[in-house]
Amino acid sequence: MEVKFIYALSFLLSDPARYKVLYGGRGGGKTEGIAIALILFARTKRLRIACFREFQNKIKESVHSVIKQKIIDLGLEHEFKITDTGIECLTTGSEFLFLGLRYNIDGIKSLAFIDIAWIEEAKNVSKASWKILGPTIRGRPADDPRGRGGPFGLGPEIWVSFNPELDDDETYKMFILNPPSDFNLDVTPEDKDWFYKVKDLMENSEIKLNESDEQRFQTIRSKRYSIIKKINYQDNPWFPDDLRAEMEQSRAKSIDEYLEVWQGNTKKVLDGAIYADEIRKAIAEERIKKFKCDTSKPVNTFWDLGHSDKTAIWFTQTAGMEFYHIGYYENRLQKMPHYIKYLQDTGFIFGKMYLPHDGDSETLSNVTPKKQLTDAGYKVVIVDRPAKKFVGINAARSVFDLCNFDEENCADGLTCLRRYCYKVNEETGHFSKEPDHDTPWSHGADAFQTFALSLKSEANSKKPDRIKSNKILPFRSSSVGWMGT
Repeated sequence: MEVKFIYALSFLLSDPARYKVLYGGRGGGKTEGIAIALILFARTKRLRIACFREFQNKIKESVHSVIKQKIIDLGLEHEFKITDTGIECLTTGSEFLFLGLRYNIDGIKSLAFIDIAWIEEAKNVSKASWKILGPTIRGRPADDPRGRGGPFGLGPEIWVSFNPELDDDETYKMFILNPPSDFNLDVTPEDKDWFYKVKDLMENSEIKLNESDEQRFQTIRSKRYSIIKKINYQDNPWFPDDLRAEMEQSRAKSIDEYLEVWQGNTKKVLDGAIYADEIRKAIAEERIKKFKCDTSKPVNTFWDLGHSDKTAIWFTQTAGMEFYHIGYYENRLQKMPHYIKYLQDTGFIFGKMYLPHDGDSETLSNVTPKKQLTDAGYKVVIVDRPAKKFVGINAARSVFDLCNFDEENCADGLTCLRRYCYKVNEETGHFSKEPDHDTPWSHGADAFQTFALSLKSEANSKKPDRIKSNKILPFRSSSVGWMGT
């Protein structure tokens, strides 16, 4: 059968590598090209292909529909069994799995013998998810009679595709700003140079290697670790005319927009990002970096509660007039005992647990969160939320200059703050004055507002265990600045 396939993506089918990373702007054909490559591999041998996204609650949020449509376009419906939840090749037994990464840690860890893992929209993948995913996608020993797995029998491969957004996104940092080596570390520079020279000759002319050189070439080829390629619309010979018109309009209107949308350049901040200026300033003043935690000093926690939504927690210490956010944790579909165990496992000495208003009413089980935390031996303070969201946002802005963030342990929380945006008015296309709560980032931002709103004089509170939103004052501490790199 003849298949139209973008030449710039041909390495997917011809070159083995542990990581294959495709990034760039719109119109490059990355998603459809990967779907076609996976279908072709699935027809050649029995493979387990896992298709991941960071956030996936329903199958329609996955790439299931893309792969299904490509099977239809290729006229291969008779070779595949397509159900609402999975896809299977009837001739080889290959199967496609569709899974979310975040909040599915145990499910991901239990996966066995995945031959190809495809992470689509990888710009959203958190550092925590990457830590789990890499070691999970593992092959078999070289002497296993079933082979080492993967599409080439050299071990499983991880395919990554995304349109860059922020240069602080974990995926962009991992593969673009600080890319991994292109070969395993036991491959010498001389072998690398020789491999690339021979490969270039083979691609541009017909040469035949002698037996010794062929063996050397294949040995080096089998140790390829990463292939990272930027793919843009210029690489797509079937770039649609309607998208070309969109691209040209974008280029005429704003060169920055053109570079971001169509050339895969990153933005400094997201359009409509609520804490854009505060994040910029924190970066410029080097308040986002690695800090040493003083385990002898108390840690306060600041929460946003949810069940079907996320529960988010900031872990914070004070030093003089400054605040050091030393950790962040979030999860969903978990009851309060899960979070209590997480607190216990940190080994921190805790001061107080600051919960939002629903900590004393709505429950994550049969007992209020406040009661469960109190019964576990923690001191709990309820922080009232103001009726207007902008009050909490302004409170967060007012204290941001006093905040320091551990860039590693707060990576997911910082992502929430960077991506917390105003809603877009669907009729006008302009940003509204209300934040967009229907995103994965709002809960971490709301937990940060719990922190900001808690900075009150408790003497002004009518109840000793409840803080009301009026005058904002920072915590005061007699401790000195004990944190540093």
